[in-house]
Amino acid sequence: MNCKEFKDKVVDLFDTTIDMQLQAECKAHMAECIECKAYYEELAEAFKVLQPQEPHSKQSASEPVANHHHLWHPIAVVAIFLLGFIIGWSHLFSTSAVAETSRGQFFDHGIQSVQNVGSFQMAIYARTTPNENFAHLDPRADFVRIDIGLLRQNDSVFYRVEKQNGRTIVFDGHTQYMWVPNALYVKGPRTANFLENFVSLLYPERLLDIQRSAIAFSKKNDVTRTETDTTIILTFKGTDKNRDLLQLLETGEMGNCEVEVENVFTKNDGLLRFVKLWVVDEGQKTLLLHIENIQYNVILNRAHITQIPEAQWTDVTKTTSDTANERLNRLQQETATQAAERILQAIISGNNNQASEALVYYKNILPTLTEKMKGCKVSGFQERREGDYVGVYIFYTLTYPDGKQEQKHIAVRNDNEKHIWIADGGL
Repeated sequence: MNCKEFKDKVVDLFDTTIDMQLQAECKAHMAECIECKAYYEELAEAFKVLQPQEPHSKQSASEPVANHHHLWHPIAVVAIFLLGFIIGWSHLFSTSAVAETSRGQFFDHGIQSVQNVGSFQMAIYARTTPNENFAHLDPRADFVRIDIGLLRQNDSVFYRVEKQNGRTIVFDGHTQYMWVPNALYVKGPRTANFLENFVSLLYPERLLDIQRSAIAFSKKNDVTRTETDTTIILTFKGTDKNRDLLQLLETGEMGNCEVEVENVFTKNDGLLRFVKLWVVDEGQKTLLLHIENIQYNVILNRAHITQIPEAQWTDVTKTTSDTANERLNRLQQETATQAAERILQAIISGNNNQASEALVYYKNILPTLTEKMKGCKVSGFQERREGDYVGVYIFYTLTYPDGKQEQKHIAVRNDNEKHIWIADGGL
């Protein structure tokens, strides 16, 4: 998928009935194209305004309230298209004066410089273990060297990510291969996501963009700029806990830590050369990883980058597909009450993946809902159909941690392409 095809299809990402293959292709493109990712994120911000909000007026427990979404979707699609058109043109004609109003504008030149290079290689020293997943980082572990080589040719990307004496991942433009010598040999498509959230370190521009986004997201996060005769140093400090550096590259394991990142650029070309990342937990500052001397536009041999060992490879494509199909079958066989209980338990536990498909209309307020219902229990479920509403109202008793009880309801409906129950109101 190229950039033009992505922008032609990006509106479909806001449709819950989107084809899974198209969704995967769009996400894979965003993983490699920082401009299209930013384009999507701006549309997503606009989309929030169009999403139905929880009514502010008070309702009695006996009066069901449902946010009906069947009317706003076509309106949203048209509005998003128009907003996307406007966003695209505003990017084209944006001025430096506008850019200077953002605290994150320090990163703009660095992002533009590194995203246009044809190849690079670097060594990352991270606190991890040789055979562990790449997303695994542990402040208590010793440093392990991770060598990365990436080559862009035409519209294709090839890379090799190799832990010293351990796990290796190779992408040959079509297939990803991951192995641990004498232990593990698996392969899958681009969307197999073997790198997990470590992919944020695979592209220097993405690491910079995460910091820029974190600054825009919270005023508690900040950046300072210093210079030497040959370098420019941007030091990012993420002090907004749980919202710093994409929760430490989206691992979720260190969301309560503060993060500090030192980015060193060479003045003559504006390229990022060195990176140090610390975590600060309970006042203790620990260097978690550092990147040494990123070399750009080096001569890399594609055959060497994509070289893999002779082995019996296990293809995870079928396994992944089968797992998704099994989950879909289970969801389709649920009753409305079973779905409602699963959705509410997911919110209470904070494990929203248990009901991600069902909570598509509530993504923006899930943290608030989870905090509000933390420690609660649900019981006494009863179904009720009323009027010409195509869904079902599920009434239940919500018991708060202090023992206080309240009669609540949730509206669910399954008149969608996948025929699974989704939360349509009441939350």
